[in-house]
Amino acid sequence: MFQKWKEKAIVNGIEKEIEIRKDGYWERRCRIIQRAGLELTKEEDFSDLINKECIFCHPEKLAKFEFGMLENNFAFLFPNINPYAEYSSVCAFKKHFIMPNEFSAQLIQKNLELCVEYINKIKAKYVSINWNYLMPSGASILHPHLQVVGSKYPTTYMEKAEKIEFEKYLEEEKRSKRYIGKIGNIEIFSPFVPFGFNEIVGIAKGNIFDEYKEIAKAIEKIILFYASIRRNSFNICIYIGNKFPLHFRCITRQNMVKYYRNDSMFFERLHEEVILEKRPEEVAKEFILFQQ
Repeated sequence: MFQKWKEKAIVNGIEKEIEIRKDGYWERRCRIIQRAGLELTKEEDFSDLINKECIFCHPEKLAKFEFGMLENNFAFLFPNINPYAEYSSVCAFKKHFIMPNEFSAQLIQKNLELCVEYINKIKAKYVSINWNYLMPSGASILHPHLQVVGSKYPTTYMEKAEKIEFEKYLEEEKRSKRYIGKIGNIEIFSPFVPFGFNEIVGIAKGNIFDEYKEIAKAIEKIILFYASIRRNSFNICIYIGNKFPLHFRCITRQNMVKYYRNDSMFFERLHEEVILEKRPEEVAKEFILFQQ
């Protein structure tokens, strides 16, 4: 179900190679090219933005559910005033700004605890826990926060996931150089056709109520890995449904700078083909070396 081929192009008399990959499970393609300036890695000082308080620094001003606001020592969860579905909430960390290398498993777990408590209350058929970290990832507020989206209807991705033979898919990934290993009960690998830069995927055996602590441990290591390769913006999605296993995807985005450009273009948005500069085998190898 995995295929790849190469094309060659001549630019100013120089031969350029393009590797094209096709994933038959997800019915997706990606293209791996030589350095093209797509992944911005420059690091800038944006402390003037960090030092500004935001609405999330004042929970008393935020919207409340009928049952109030869910809260613990590290996070608080409240309604999204711009809901994406029937059930839509925000779970913000209490600290206004947290560097990537400061996201401990305990900190992530405490946020996920509130997300799981909310999920237990809504009983939605399809749920996702989503994280846009910093503006290049799509965040509108610097203050770190996760979002829970629940509905009786699947997203496009979830609808596709329901048709995937996950056991076969996972076995094929586990036989590859992209397989990283287990973090707790979660199988970790860099997929054959990634959805974005430096993607790491985790597939769990249990449900979100049993596995969120293990997921927190895995995400901590992944974020620390991203910090080690000097990436400070990322997206994470945890997918929860009845017809596919609990799993998550993590990708890096452009680094946070005062002036940045989005790394999504027509191939990603209109062709569903991600333009990459690094093979997933390299990502898996780097992550394995990072853990040693």
